[in-house]
Amino acid sequence: MAETTRIDAKGLKCPMPVIKLQQQTRKSHAGDRLLIECTDPGAEKDITSWCRVNKHKVIKIDATNTGCTIEIEVHTS
Repeated sequence: MAETTRIDAKGLKCPMPVIKLQQQTRKSHAGDRLLIECTDPGAEKDITSWCRVNKHKVIKIDATNTGCTIEIEVHTS
């Protein structure tokens, strides 16, 4: 069964949100969902680009008062 894991990247600057996301995807299984909370203004662009390169699916992006949350679905080969 796929699970959703929350990643707290609030207060972290580039490239740390992407690094935290990458570390979690290595522990995850195909189909798992990851929800990363970010305050870095560049995180949305960085994470969506990283997901495209690594073939993970961006499910949704929500703006928050302090940044954004990005939900992805893990794809492993």
